[in-house]
Amino acid sequence: MRGLRRPRPRALLAGVLVIALGIGGAPRLADAQEEIPITLRAKTFRYDRNTKILTASGDVVVVYQDVTILADRLDADLGTNDVRAEGHVRIEVGRYRVRGETLDYNLTTRRGRLTQTAADYAGPFILGTVSLRAESVEGTLGKVTTARQAFCTTCEGPNPVAFLTAKEFTVYPNDKIVGRSVTVWIGGKRTVTWPYFVIYLREQRATRLLPIVGFSELEGYFLKTFYAYALSENHYGTLRLDLMERLGTGYGVEHSYRFGAAAGVVFLYLLQNKQIGGTDQRLVINHQQRLGDVTARLYADAVTRSSPLAPSSDAFGALDTSWRTSRSSTAIYQTYANFNFLGFTTAASTARVIHTQQFSDRLSAELVGDVSRTTSFLGTDDEMFPRFTFRYRGAGYVASLIAEGRLDLDGSAFTADTRFVTERLPEVTVASDPILLGGTRLVYQLQGGVGRFREIPLVGSVEAVRTDVSATVSGPLIESDRDALIVRATMRGSHYSTGDVRGFVSGRVDFTRMFNTALTGQVGYTLQNQAGRTPFTFDLLVGQLGQADATLTYRRPNVLVTAQTVFDNITGAWLPAVVRAQWAPREKWAIAAALQYDAALGAFSRGELFLDITLDPRWQIAYYGFYDGIAGRIFHDRLTVARTWADCLVTAVTYRGLTQELWFETWLTALPWARGQVGIGSQGQVLFTQPWLGTGP
Repeated sequence: MRGLRRPRPRALLAGVLVIALGIGGAPRLADAQEEIPITLRAKTFRYDRNTKILTASGDVVVVYQDVTILADRLDADLGTNDVRAEGHVRIEVGRYRVRGETLDYNLTTRRGRLTQTAADYAGPFILGTVSLRAESVEGTLGKVTTARQAFCTTCEGPNPVAFLTAKEFTVYPNDKIVGRSVTVWIGGKRTVTWPYFVIYLREQRATRLLPIVGFSELEGYFLKTFYAYALSENHYGTLRLDLMERLGTGYGVEHSYRFGAAAGVVFLYLLQNKQIGGTDQRLVINHQQRLGDVTARLYADAVTRSSPLAPSSDAFGALDTSWRTSRSSTAIYQTYANFNFLGFTTAASTARVIHTQQFSDRLSAELVGDVSRTTSFLGTDDEMFPRFTFRYRGAGYVASLIAEGRLDLDGSAFTADTRFVTERLPEVTVASDPILLGGTRLVYQLQGGVGRFREIPLVGSVEAVRTDVSATVSGPLIESDRDALIVRATMRGSHYSTGDVRGFVSGRVDFTRMFNTALTGQVGYTLQNQAGRTPFTFDLLVGQLGQADATLTYRRPNVLVTAQTVFDNITGAWLPAVVRAQWAPREKWAIAAALQYDAALGAFSRGELFLDITLDPRWQIAYYGFYDGIAGRIFHDRLTVARTWADCLVTAVTYRGLTQELWFETWLTALPWARGQVGIGSQGQVLFTQPWLGTGP
């Protein structure tokens, strides 16, 4: 909504009035029985204390709480709080703004009716705004409003290239716009009319107006329809009818609902499957419920295939429940999966409990328990994996006690869980807070611990006590306007009750120099090594690492070039060197290239080129291609030419060189993720990408 008009000096002198509904005998609201102040600014006004009628004209501004009404003329009954405004009317309630010609509004109920209305609505998944115009709008601004004989578009200008007209639009702020008797207009031509249509303002969710005709190898030629409906603000959804030559006929409904503290989505789909000679059924439930401090989420997905020869079914469900208090939090995560084929059933269920407790400012604890059950024709396996953690925050240190293990609840009668398990029986660790080293900017941290571990591999087990001590030092050795030398090093030693001793060291050194404001160089070395041995697998250090790298960066406002090379000191070989460049010679131009040289091959192994160029506000060209040094070929992977019509509607043609496909796309600039896409394959077959299943080419 445009800004408020600045009142003239005469208006300020003649008409600043604060009317408290206690003036003259303290008249009160008929229902609310309380005083409500109204601020009025106008060129002229008249107030009758007997009838409580207020009349104002000339740049009228009325403010009541968060409601502001602007108009040329205004009449108000301060006994009932009914307001009648006329001429260039604008009403603001909080951040919601609507324009019109006449307004009938009640300040108490916040309900009103505005004629010749214009308003803009925005959402997180819309670029720009949705513009709405109507003969009249009724309802409560900021809540549910209904526009009649309405016009809706995401385009700008007096003559948008694409728009919708409807007998009625119901707006649910920050949620959706539901249209009834909706007609789609493209380029001033009527294309199609539907009883219902939904525009989602907060969900990246596509709606379709036209049936989809296409071809796929699995489905053959198909016709797919998608019909949106809205029963109320809290109940809406879509109906589907899919006719597929090879697969059969599918019927589906997806319904979204909300009941107080409960909300969710139910999806049901039936397929008369020609290939199996039976009916496929799928039911998906996604439900969320709040009960006081408890939040629960339920997800269930069940599929049955009633093939006469090979009937099968599978189901998956998950239930998450959580609650918290001022000093604790608890969460329970449960899953269940079931698969049945020809009468043979396999089922698996899991549960995880996480509970945290703050005993004091210094002492806290956490309990994590994992329980699982697996059932098949081989038997049933019950397992439990508990873990307890206690932490104490001391003066400059943190001490922890951790115990975890594995309990075979069925006595190893049958073991389906073959995971590699490490038990702590228990372990105590102490870690100091980071401390500055002397008068330097280096920070060091010490940590030590002792614990008894048992490792259970597939065959046999290993048990021993491990004592650990480690130190970490990090920070700048040199730091100036031009140079910086940063180090990070960790040294660790471990002793085991088996007599084994193991130590390792790891670290990274980086030196950076700024030659000038545009050119920066960096060299670094990464080291990782160990000595001795450990009886356990879980704390093995895998392999050695010793790599030197160098990077040169050139940066200007519209140019970025980097060159990097790496030498592996362990193998004595150079890794592929890479040069990357990005250039923006003008606004809305992007050019990027990369080149990789492989010293082992003695040749360039890969090159890439990307272009995204806007020639003018209407035409855009994008290209991506690469050179494969192994194959010795150049591949033109993608070329797109796009045309924007009236800053609103985009049509594009994309050629995919690798698959030899030609794709045609169209979308609104406000909804770039919701694209209609049809393609032609290398063999002339029709291709189609459904917007709610994929992003297309």
